[in-house]
Amino acid sequence: MTSKFAAALACALVASTSTARAAEAPPDVIKTIAADYQLGCTAALDPTDANLTAAFSFLSPDYVYTDAKGNKEPRDEIVSKGSQLMKQLHTTTCAPSIVSQSLNPDGTITVVSALHLTGSLQTPDGNHNLEVDAITQDAWKQSASAWQEISSQELHNTAKLDGTVIDDEGP
Repeated sequence: MTSKFAAALACALVASTSTARAAEAPPDVIKTIAADYQLGCTAALDPTDANLTAAFSFLSPDYVYTDAKGNKEPRDEIVSKGSQLMKQLHTTTCAPSIVSQSLNPDGTITVVSALHLTGSLQTPDGNHNLEVDAITQDAWKQSASAWQEISSQELHNTAKLDGTVIDDEGP
């Protein structure tokens, strides 16, 4: 009786452990998503109209960005503000990375991504060194033609201007 109970408990533990682990997305999909993140860096490094268009092309029409404080911005606002900022920024380093990823039961993919960006920002009072480290949790969904980012939740963001922290949000 005790050995049957132990065996049943072991089976239950193995089953719960295997279901608790998230399924990983196919490597080719993650490669595509990583390339899309890199498009953002390409635009930051060289903010031509073509690069900016490519950088925002993978955002779905109903994309929503949520910052660490819970403020939401729709795709059009992100594209407008992002394009304007990238043209003011002289990026020297832009390094996106995928920290983790999982395939959800509904076919969407959740990606935790990190970005490290350095450069200089021209403001009315002069040129300033800028350093940004950001971590977001992004949701991706396959459309008829491509993978599109449908939402981003900022998990943490730190921005330094001339070495002084000017923004530090999230846990």
